[in-house]
Amino acid sequence: MDAMDVDGGAPPAPPPMPPLVRTVSQGGIPVYRGSDVTVTERSERTFENLPIRTGDAAMSGESLSRVWYGPMVINIGSEPWKVEKFLSYGGEGQTYLVKRIDTGEQYAAKFCSKKDSMEVRLVEELPRQLVAHENFIKFEMIVLDVFPVLSPAHHIIIMEHIPNGELFDVLASPEPSVVGRPISEGTSRRILRDIISGMAECYRFGVTHRDLKPENLLINEQGRIVIIDMGHAKRSRPASDAPEAPALARTTTANPYGTPAFNAPEVCGGKSYDCEMADVWSVATIAFYLHGKLPAFVAGGGVADWRDVSGADNETLWRKINDSSYYPKFPDDLVKFINTMWRTVPTDRPTFNHLEKAISGDAETLCQFPDLEWLAKPVNDVDEFIDELSRSCPSRTFRRAAGRVTRW
Repeated sequence: MDAMDVDGGAPPAPPPMPPLVRTVSQGGIPVYRGSDVTVTERSERTFENLPIRTGDAAMSGESLSRVWYGPMVINIGSEPWKVEKFLSYGGEGQTYLVKRIDTGEQYAAKFCSKKDSMEVRLVEELPRQLVAHENFIKFEMIVLDVFPVLSPAHHIIIMEHIPNGELFDVLASPEPSVVGRPISEGTSRRILRDIISGMAECYRFGVTHRDLKPENLLINEQGRIVIIDMGHAKRSRPASDAPEAPALARTTTANPYGTPAFNAPEVCGGKSYDCEMADVWSVATIAFYLHGKLPAFVAGGGVADWRDVSGADNETLWRKINDSSYYPKFPDDLVKFINTMWRTVPTDRPTFNHLEKAISGDAETLCQFPDLEWLAKPVNDVDEFIDELSRSCPSRTFRRAAGRVTRW
């Protein structure tokens, strides 16, 4: 007989539930744990109308390659979230459209299948300045260790949802008025400046991307390019543990990451390469796509080969491009701009810091890399930019100014 029975009193109340413990990342992103997650509603079938698989069955190769979830409601702490739609596959998992039920706001949620996820670790380490940058995806929260309730996912990254789609949609538009026609140089410069601004900020903090391509560049309602998908990214470690602000070690790798059509030649060579110089090459490839609307290199289905990148003017490469009936004529100054970054020797390419300075017309930078002057020329204003994009994607929405919404 216990003490309560001897005293004849009522049994004591259970101890209070421990308070929800939420930490934050280095950049101030809220971080929750799987113990904070409960599933309150769950469909028995996925968004593809296939049976839901959980636990060990969810980890088979066939299960990982199909859509994992259907409509469901999960609570993260005390907040209910609804999983509304499958969005896309990725190297580290799958992304779904989710809604914060209390506010109706929509977000993109990446459910990561790897327990030791490079992307999750990177997002946890991102500095506040990069987290807040206007050309970088905004993260709402991270939820760790959710496998017991949401297998096959181990972690969730919830980020802003940008409904206007990918830059790829603009380039691949089937609209008759734009098919096969280049993006104007003023709009191309506007797009490239945003990419360069975001990547220059990344490299100030030693963060690589390693998969820059139009599919990983979104256009938000304000007309900004937003860099997404850090699944292949990594961050360099300080070169020293000294208390004074140490310089970041240069980020190199020998692993072939990214997408072949946008990769620099050295990426697939099996030797260590400089990630920044490889990302710079990818920017030049995006510049080519903006004008040509097609891949340049055979790795992506184009007509040129990496071996054609040689000499001061890459003459063999451009001869193949110009002799082909697939591509429009490239302006001479755009060709020179692309050539500055398409160099076989990585150290001959400009850095993102050089590219950022060239945008402002920095004399020292333009003396070192004179053909970057194309980048300093005028860009299209917002109205011209939106009008051009509207011809490619007429069903999208875009905010030109406060309270003024345009369909594009």
